[in-house]
Amino acid sequence: MSSASGRPPAVIPPQRSDKSTAVWWILGIVAGGIVIMVVFGVALAGLLIHNLHVRNKGQNVEIQTPVGGIKVNNDATHATSLPIYPGSTSVDSHNANLEVSSGDAGFGIAVEKYSTADELDKVSGWYAQRLGASFRREKQGSHTKIQGVEANSDADVAFVDDHGDGARVVALTRKSGRVEIALVRVGVKQAQ
Repeated sequence: MSSASGRPPAVIPPQRSDKSTAVWWILGIVAGGIVIMVVFGVALAGLLIHNLHVRNKGQNVEIQTPVGGIKVNNDATHATSLPIYPGSTSVDSHNANLEVSSGDAGFGIAVEKYSTADELDKVSGWYAQRLGASFRREKQGSHTKIQGVEANSDADVAFVDDHGDGARVVALTRKSGRVEIALVRVGVKQAQ
């Protein structure tokens, strides 16, 4: 049973469909895009790491990059610039200052915590006299809004100034027979 010409029958290769060719082209383009993104990411990370400067001095850390910097100061000396109640003692572990900057623009958060044995009414009265008209007094249970954002806390009395590019808060809370005083400043970096 041989063929008349003596040759084996011709095998016709299967035709590739246009759909499978398009799928391979799409996969190739996606893979090439991923490779380009990875190479770009590694180059950018290398550039930033090469130009990254970190300084660590005790409880202070400063990170400088070509695009800006971050400063964290855990032993900031009166970074909030808010009045400190006379005779109160600092709760050291809660004082901190964080600044994020790029060129002349920047944003900062400063927190200080103090404690006193004086009564809440006496401390509240002292702050009411010292803070001025830009601060509004909030009592516990009121729905405080700072820059339009709801700010709930366990403070018995809070004085809030959220005019301009930031907010300043003095929060007074009764705890264990004492009054804790939290001073907070958030907003555009203070001029140095």
